[in-house]
Amino acid sequence: HDLTVFILVMIMRGCIAMWLGAVAILCVGVARVSGLDNGAALTPPLGWLSWQRYRCAIACDDAVSPDCFNEKLIKDIADEMVSGGYKAAGYEYVNLDDCWQAPSRVNGHLVADPKRFPSGMKSLAAYVHAKGLKFGIYTAMGNGTCASHKYSKEPLGLSCDFDTIPNCVVAKRDIEDMVSWDIDHLKVDGCFGFDRISQNNSYSIVGQYLTEAVAKRGTGPVVYHPSNLGFRYPRQFHELASIGNQWRWFNDVQDSWESVYGIIEEIGAGQPVCIPGPLPAECTSFDGGGDANTACAQYCVERDSFLSVPQSGGWHDPDMLLTGNTDCSAAGKADGMHCNNVTHDEEKTQLAIWAMASAPLLMSNDLAAVPAASKKLLLNPEILAIDQDRLGRMCFRYSNDNSTGLQMWRKQLAGGDMAVAVINVGSAPIPSVTVDLREVGFAPDTHVHIRDVFELSSVGWVTGSYTIGAGVPSHGAVVLRLSFVPKYSV
Repeated sequence: HDLTVFILVMIMRGCIAMWLGAVAILCVGVARVSGLDNGAALTPPLGWLSWQRYRCAIACDDAVSPDCFNEKLIKDIADEMVSGGYKAAGYEYVNLDDCWQAPSRVNGHLVADPKRFPSGMKSLAAYVHAKGLKFGIYTAMGNGTCASHKYSKEPLGLSCDFDTIPNCVVAKRDIEDMVSWDIDHLKVDGCFGFDRISQNNSYSIVGQYLTEAVAKRGTGPVVYHPSNLGFRYPRQFHELASIGNQWRWFNDVQDSWESVYGIIEEIGAGQPVCIPGPLPAECTSFDGGGDANTACAQYCVERDSFLSVPQSGGWHDPDMLLTGNTDCSAAGKADGMHCNNVTHDEEKTQLAIWAMASAPLLMSNDLAAVPAASKKLLLNPEILAIDQDRLGRMCFRYSNDNSTGLQMWRKQLAGGDMAVAVINVGSAPIPSVTVDLREVGFAPDTHVHIRDVFELSSVGWVTGSYTIGAGVPSHGAVVLRLSFVPKYSV
């Protein structure tokens, strides 16, 4: 009798959840796919990447000048990762993006710029490793890297393109060289002449070269980051999950709220309601970013694929965090550095949605100059726990009010917890917001413990709903952790 009652109660709860739409993410109707099993990125990578702030800032002619992409910068970042508490919080990667290369190859081999990186990449990797951190490097699939035209007329890319597939000799040599420098992370961009039609083949070939080189080295693993494959429609997420550990699929983040908002809209495309039916012709031939990309992503077939893929070993990468970015010198700006900062509420919202999306969190800032309030965000153990949750689920935007800018997102966590992000993308503050707990999967009579993640504080036990009395500021966010069995002290 007791078993029968239990089953009936569970069925009724399931019906309530379906009636309210909670099933949209709890049982969205998409099957998760198997990811790359190379032992890397079992949770989303945490660390630092040079590009967003430092770009190709190489006007300096030495290894120590400030506001320059050089050896001292990378060593300073590694030092601050340790002394500033970032390593203890879980950040571990120190990654170089484009422009570390010398303008010319030496006997066909890539080498580090001898003036800005005189010790070479292997020595720099050793310095980073001595701090207990990991070292990452960058290349690109085509004949050139994405910024090499600024400092070189020679082909510095992998040259795995139309004419060389499947025997990409240059790519094989470059990958073997970089792995021999003891890298732990490899970002492969897509620029200058690579095969945009068969790029899934070229990225797979390069991934195989990486696997072989790591096996030969005998130590690993190395995170493989294809940085262009997810742009073409229909998007190739299943291919990416089988060959990569993290992948870009949308526009580069820029140092502005408009850029962050555009990426948030891309993450939430087709949510809560997607467009049924096949992709229209303009999407099946589309290869790019921006609003047209987000329009195509709203179709159910694309949305469901997007939600199904991320899991341990493979993650959607919405690009770098702007959190903690600060102003830089006039000389640095003139050299191409990007130092504009978003507001504190805006950096909080970016971090909230990136963590909810189980995204790699790669800072791009002057780490020693990060303001105290921004550093508190970056080191917040509870928002990092949501990002690093072992289930690795994608978030789902279950409510989107275009009239006010209020959005509500939910994410299933290990152990039955739910994370809820309430964000305001509108231009005016929202004075009060009520979260219906049934819409995130809890029965109407369940006592649920709520914790304010950014405040690191317990709100208390509630039933049915919870009202954020302080509201949500313009471009701001509130993140809650909901538990039937609390994971933190209450």
